[in-house]
Amino acid sequence: MAEPGVVPLERASAEGEVALLQRAQALGFPVAPTWVVSLEEEFFRLNNLEERLEKLFQGVFGVRIDEERLLWAAEEAVRAVKESYLLPERAEAFLKALKGRGPFLLRYAGEGGFQEAGTPQEALFALKRLFWERFRAEAILERYPSLIPPFTPVLVQEAGEALEDPFLSLDLSRALGQEAVVYAWQGQVVRIESPYGG
Repeated sequence: MAEPGVVPLERASAEGEVALLQRAQALGFPVAPTWVVSLEEEFFRLNNLEERLEKLFQGVFGVRIDEERLLWAAEEAVRAVKESYLLPERAEAFLKALKGRGPFLLRYAGEGGFQEAGTPQEALFALKRLFWERFRAEAILERYPSLIPPFTPVLVQEAGEALEDPFLSLDLSRALGQEAVVYAWQGQVVRIESPYGG
């Protein structure tokens, strides 16, 4: 894994939606200022979360799901993630990268759900919210039998809520030579959905 941190879009590893956003930018499309954050794996490792969470969910999934135990374990898992910390130097680097900017949308690359934030400090809280929301009971049932989600980069974008833009979608699809659905904010590309990754 590359050094965890906060990397501008153009310097990030080109995978999935990150690669699509980079291609759109290289083709001259106006992409919202985007940073790729890869801190979740380190956060889980340093706080020993994987082992702690697996213990919480022992006995939940058997022949049938113990719903009462699932709700309790999910509540405790959310609390464990909320009470865990990023390394101070990671938090400082995150705040420094976003200093003087905003508002922001934060979401996992390739996913539509997002958190909004007005300032860099709020964006840091929103990042942690993305981490712990993956342990709500509904989210756990959605990815069952996996308990720990795949560690996916988080996109921090200087943008407001993005809406589907059929004209940008058509233009980008033609430029890429493949189908793409573009979500934009104030004429800037924020999110790209593609059946080929993203």
